[in-house]
Amino acid sequence: MESFSDLVRFIRAHREELTLSAYIESTPSDPADRRNWRVVLRQQLNQAREALGDASQAERDVFETCAENLMNLLPSGDAMAGGLACFCAAGGDLLRLSLARGNETSVTWQVGPRIVPVLRVADRERALVVQVDRESARIARLEHGELSEVERIESDLNIDVGPRMGDVPRHGFHGGTRGSTATDDIQRQRREATDRLYSALLKRLTTVAAGDIGIILGGAPETTARVLHEMPATLAARTIVASGLPMTASDAEARASIRAALGELNQRRQHERVLELREQAHSKGHAALGYNQVSRAVELHAISELIFSDEAWRRRPAEVEQLVQRALCDGAEVAHTDEASLEPLNDSAGGIVAALRFPLAAAGAAPPA
Repeated sequence: MESFSDLVRFIRAHREELTLSAYIESTPSDPADRRNWRVVLRQQLNQAREALGDASQAERDVFETCAENLMNLLPSGDAMAGGLACFCAAGGDLLRLSLARGNETSVTWQVGPRIVPVLRVADRERALVVQVDRESARIARLEHGELSEVERIESDLNIDVGPRMGDVPRHGFHGGTRGSTATDDIQRQRREATDRLYSALLKRLTTVAAGDIGIILGGAPETTARVLHEMPATLAARTIVASGLPMTASDAEARASIRAALGELNQRRQHERVLELREQAHSKGHAALGYNQVSRAVELHAISELIFSDEAWRRRPAEVEQLVQRALCDGAEVAHTDEASLEPLNDSAGGIVAALRFPLAAAGAAPPA
C-alpha cells in the first residue's frame, strides 16, 4: 500500500499529463454481490472509451494502455475491506492507494489525476489513546485504524506500615504512630503513589503528544477528570474524554468508543479552526474565504492550509480539484470537512477557506468584505 505522500509526488509529476483515475468501492458482505464492482468498473471504462470518439488515435491508444495497466493494478480476489484508488499516467507511471473507506466505483480520463475523492474518505483515525485509573496508565497510538502501545506506566505503590513481629498485619493494624492508624498510612501512601502516577503520565504525554495530534482519554471517571484538569492547556484543548473506555477494555472492545470520540474531537477542532480563520481573514488578513479569494491565493502560492467541503466541490468540481492539487503541490495542508464545521462561514466562504502565508492585501488583492 502506498501513502498519501506518494500521491502528492504523483500529482507533482503528472498534473499536466493525461491520467486515468479509478475509484473502487469496498465490497459488500454478501458473497453474491462481491463481483459487482468489477462489472461497474468495466461499464465505467466503456463509457470513458466511448467519450473518446472524437479524440485522436494516439490518445485512444494511450487510453487503452492505461486501461490495461489499471486492470493489472487490481487485486486478484473480489473482496476488499476498504476502497481502492488507482492512477495510471499516460507516460506509464502507476499508483495504487488503499483507502479506509470506499468511494463509489468511478473512472475519469482527464489531464492530471482526480484526487478529491481520496481526501473525502481519507483516514483521519490518528490520535493518542490514553487509559488511566489509580493503579496504572496506558498510552497507545492510533494510526490507520490500528492501536499500538507506546508505554504503560504502573503505580509504584509499596505499602509499608512499619516493623511488626508475626504475620502480615491486617488493614487497620496500629503501626505505632500516635494519632495515626495503619489504615491512614496505607491511604496516604496510595494517594501519594497515585499522585506520582498522574505526574509521570502527564510528563510523558508532553513528550509523545508532539505536534497537534488529538488525545482520547479513557478510564475511571474520577481519574480522567483529574488528569484532564491537571493537563497543560495546550494538551487539554485537543483532548476528549471517551465513555466506555475502561482500563480493562480490549482493543477490539474499545474500537467503537474510540472511533466515536475521535469523530467528535475532529469535528470540534475543525470547527474551532474555521472560526479562527474567519477572525484572521477580517483582522490580519492571513486567511482567504470563498472560491474567489482562495483561487487568488493559489495563484500567488500563498496557501499554507486549505479546508473544503462537499458544498464547494458540488458547486465547482473541476475548479476545486485544481485548487486542491495546486495547494498540495505548494506544500499546503489540505483537508476535507463536513458541512457542520464550515457552518459559521456558509454565507461568506461557500464551503472553502484557507490559511495564508502572507496577506493577499500585500499582493494587491482586495480584503474580505
